Amino acid sequence: MTNYQNNQQDDRLCGVEKHIEIINSELGSVKTDVAQIKTDVDWLKRFFFIIATASIASLIATLFSLSK
Repeated sequence: MTNYQNNQQDDRLCGVEKHIEIINSELGSVKTDVAQIKTDVDWLKRFFFIIATASIASLIATLFSLSK
């Protein structure tokens, strides 16, 4: 009886290991996709940084002109 249970457990573990291998291979492509998306969005961050910097500079210039 114990041999049968051990064989059943071994079969289940082999099935789980196969599923883990499949999941890991799929995650590799997801990591690549996420890296590609991050690279594509990098220009957007720079654009908003430039806009925010220009806005702050104009606010400071306006405050200086009002103080005179």
